[in-house]
Order: sequence, then structure tokens, then C-alpha cells
Amino acid sequence: MGIKEKNEENVILRNLFKKGVYSYAFSDISKAIGPMVDLAFVSMFFGPMGVTVIGYVGPLIMFYELVGTGISSGARNKVSSLIGAGQLDEANKVYSSSVILGTGISMILTILTLVFCTGVCKILGARQMEILSMTRQYLYGYVIGIPFFSLTRVLKLYLELEGQYKRSNLTSMMTTIVDIVADAVVVFVLHGNMFWIGLATSVGYILPFFITASYFFSFKSRSLFRFSFKSFRKDISKDIIKFGLPPATVKGSNAIGGILINNMLTALNVNYLVAVCGVFSQITVFVRSAWIAASDTMLGFAGVFIGEEDRASLKELQKASLKYALIPSSIATVALFALATPLAGFFMKTKDPTALVMCRECIRISCFSLVFNAFVFNFNNYLMAVRKLKFSGIYGFLLECGNIVPVTFFLLNIFSYYGAFVAKIVHLFAMSLIGVIYICLYKGATKFEDKVLLLPESFGFSADDEIAVVATSADEIMDVSRIAIAFALEHGADKKRAKTVGLITEEMSGLYTEHGFIDGKQHRVNVRLVAKEDDLIVRMRDDFESINITDIYKKEMEEKGTVDDLGLAIVMRMAKDVKYAAAFGANNLIIRV
Repeated sequence: MGIKEKNEENVILRNLFKKGVYSYAFSDISKAIGPMVDLAFVSMFFGPMGVTVIGYVGPLIMFYELVGTGISSGARNKVSSLIGAGQLDEANKVYSSSVILGTGISMILTILTLVFCTGVCKILGARQMEILSMTRQYLYGYVIGIPFFSLTRVLKLYLELEGQYKRSNLTSMMTTIVDIVADAVVVFVLHGNMFWIGLATSVGYILPFFITASYFFSFKSRSLFRFSFKSFRKDISKDIIKFGLPPATVKGSNAIGGILINNMLTALNVNYLVAVCGVFSQITVFVRSAWIAASDTMLGFAGVFIGEEDRASLKELQKASLKYALIPSSIATVALFALATPLAGFFMKTKDPTALVMCRECIRISCFSLVFNAFVFNFNNYLMAVRKLKFSGIYGFLLECGNIVPVTFFLLNIFSYYGAFVAKIVHLFAMSLIGVIYICLYKGATKFEDKVLLLPESFGFSADDEIAVVATSADEIMDVSRIAIAFALEHGADKKRAKTVGLITEEMSGLYTEHGFIDGKQHRVNVRLVAKEDDLIVRMRDDFESINITDIYKKEMEEKGTVDDLGLAIVMRMAKDVKYAAAFGANNLIIRV
């Protein structure tokens, strides 16, 4: 079997993307189980009034999450393109700056909430005396864990960048387990009030934080990222905030929109309406990984491919992301419609048939909005990846506040409380339409298949200036040298330089054969050859175990003044530049000749 070309070029991409999506989905579902259990315990022991408290607090929790989400997304957008370009020193500055930002901002939010808790509760809509007291109790316990939640969110980004999906999943699983156990202790042992329920959630944030942090801050850490206060940079921090503003806008607008809608629902004076809408919101948190897992994974991958100027991989990534969002979103819609009755009974622990019927209707109608999220969130995350930050911020605001609030107000006046359920469908359909129109109006490309990239046609390389091949065995990878020499000669290199390119790829092939294929498992090595201005670039991506040849070279030179592996010495001395990065569980090597 000979070497494979374009047909199999993206097999590594698809496999890594699936791993990322499954890990994110597992993480998000695990994380969502905690709030679902909170809601179940609250409903069981505090009744509809406790569920109403959760409904009021929901928008504020979204506001808290914007710190971790905004900084994490901004750092991902910044650091992934640096990894794609092989700039690891700059990537480490992003890492340190994002950790310091996450710590500082979340601490300030926690203190402000504790100081102004009563006013915050009233703004949320909790004004009746008993509801106000219960809401305040819950917040006092909950906000303690916010800094730990935010930092875990930031650190998990770097776990995923390094392909540490198992540890990332363990963190999420521990968050859920600790939260459930703490809830059970509060309810069955301590017989506590809403403060203890909130505190149980905080404990569920605190303990998993140390599991995540131990990977980066232990003395034996194998992480590529090293924290240092000296690495904090104001300019990088500004970029993180700038790139994180669109997702932060989504979270912040969600909080504001939720508060406005809750106040509208309260003013309608319909019993249980806030509670049933709160139930659907909690269910949405549980199933949101159906669309967010793919869109968030896509955001990280897109940055790497943009850094590499890899147009073909971006197109493949878009297709994979939409597929892995649409299918589970459709399944979630069917499941919620079919299970609306038992779900209503599970969350609305009441014998009042009116509340149960209303909750069932809310779930059955609102669930048809879910499939539109597949396109909407993919589109908005891709806007961030290609740095269309201004429109992404506008789109995020419309998504969570600017469009949903007036649509809900309008439909409430026409259909009464049913309007709150129908509004979600109308709103997300409109947001999908806005996205399609924006793509069609993009002037940087002529064909629709190129317009969807939202990048100028000059981005990337022509078919004549790049070639990508995939090797699946030690024998095949040795053929890369022959292809590299032919490619170099075709692009104006003299025989000496062409032989240098061939020798470097041959020696790298030997290293891969020695270190990669020895475990007996099936592996792929994606080799991309690019002619860019005066450079000939060899980019190798593989799914082997981590093998950082630049670190091996530096370490041996520092310790012994020489390198045992002659092939490695040849590569490092003959190339203009060699950069390594581990991204999403793959080794990425960029060699300029």
C-alpha cells in the first residue's frame, strides 16, 4: 500500500476532533448533573418555592460563569494560533496571564456579591420576603466556590490543548460526585437550609480545582505550560479580554436577558411560570453539550489551523463540527418531547396538576428550539476563531438578550404565558437566518463554499504550493523523503537545498519509525509540504505518544554538549527553524528549510 494523499489527510483531524467532542460532552454533562441534582433536592425538600429561587438565581450564575468562559475562550483563541505557528514562549505568557486574570476578576465578583447580596437578589426579581431570604441564603453559600470554578475552567483549556482528556474528564466527574454527596449530606444529615445547598455546590467546585491544578503546579509536571508571575503581560491580557469579550458577552447578555425575562414572567402573575421556565433552563444546561461540545472544540482547532494557514483542514473542521452538533441536538429534541411528562413530574415535586401540565407544555414546545443551536453556536464560535470580534459580540448580545427579550415580550402579549415557550423557537430561527445572511454578504470570496470560511481567498496556499500526504506504517513514512525532494525541486530549490529537505524528512521519518510505530498500534503521520516565499516548510502531525524532539535536543546539549541520536542532530543543525507543539493529543512539528 502506497502513501495516501488528500483523501486521508484529515483522518487524524477527525479522530482528534471526535476525542475532543466526546471529552467535552462528558465534561459538560458531568458538570450539568450537579445543578440537576441540586434542583431535584431543592424541589423535593423546599417545594416550588425552592425551584423558584433556582430560577431567579440562574441568570446570575450565567453572569458568574462569564469570567471563566470569557477568559478561557479568549486565551484559547490567542494561544491556539500561537501553537499552530510554533510560538511556545508566547503561548506560556498567555497561560500565566489568563490564570492571573481569572483569579483576580472572580475574587472581585465574589466580594461584591457578598457585600451587595440583598440588592442583587432584588434585581434578580426575588422581592417577596420569604423568597428574598431563601435566595440570599443560597447565594451566600454559592459564591464561595466561584473563584475555584473560574480557575478550573481556565486550566481545563490547557489540559485539552495538551490532549489530557482523561484528567479533564476526572475533574468534571469529581465536580459532580462531590456536589451530589455534599447535597445528600446537607439534606439527610444536616437538614440544612438553602445556604447549605449553595455551599455544597461550592465544595463541588473547590475539590476538583486541586485535581486540575496539580497537573500544572506539581514539581514533576510534564506540562508544556509553566506558570510565572514574570510572564504576565498587560498587552496579552488585553488580547485575552478582547478575544474573550464575545463569549463573555453571550454569558453577560444571558444573565441580563434572563433577569429581564424573569421580571416579565413575574409581572404576568401566572403561578409557577418562573419555576417551569427555570426547569427547562436547567434541562437545557444538561443537554447543551449536544451543540456546545462540537462548537467549542471547533473553536480551539480552528485557531491552530489558522496559525498553520491550512484552508483544507478548516473546511473539513466546519463540516465535522456541524455534523457533531446537529445529530445530538436532534436526538435531544426527540427525547425531551417524548419524556416531557416524567421530566415535569421529576422536577416539579407538587400535586398541583396546573403546575405539572404547564411544565410539560413548556418542555414539549421549547424543545423544538434546540436544533437551531447547532448552527447558531457553531457560527458564533467560528466568528471568534476568524477574529470577527465586533460582529461576534453583536451576535452574542442578540442571541442572549437583544433579540430574545423583545421577541418574548411581543409573544407574551399575544399568547400569554405560552409566548414564553414559543419565543425560544422564533428567536433561534431568526438568529440562524441572520447568520446565513451574514455569510452570503461576505465579500472576501465569491463561491458560497469559500464564503463560509469568512476568510479572504488569499488565505492559505494554492494547490500548486502545498502537498499533503499521510503515512500509516514505518515503510510508508520513508517514502516522504522522495516526495519532499521532488516538491522542493518543483518550487525552484537547487539540488543541494532539495537534498537538504529530503535528508531532513528522511531523518525525521527514521525518528518516527523508531519512536512512534514500535507499540504495534495503528498510527498515522500527516506530512504537509508548503512553499512559502523563500521558505520550504515541512509540517508533521502524528497521533503517537508525546515526543518533543526540541526538548530532547536541548536537554542533551545542556547535559552532554552533544546529541546521541545522529538523525536528530542533523535535523536541528540543517533546518532554519524547528518548532514543536503538542495540541489536542497530537504531536505537531514545523520545520523551515
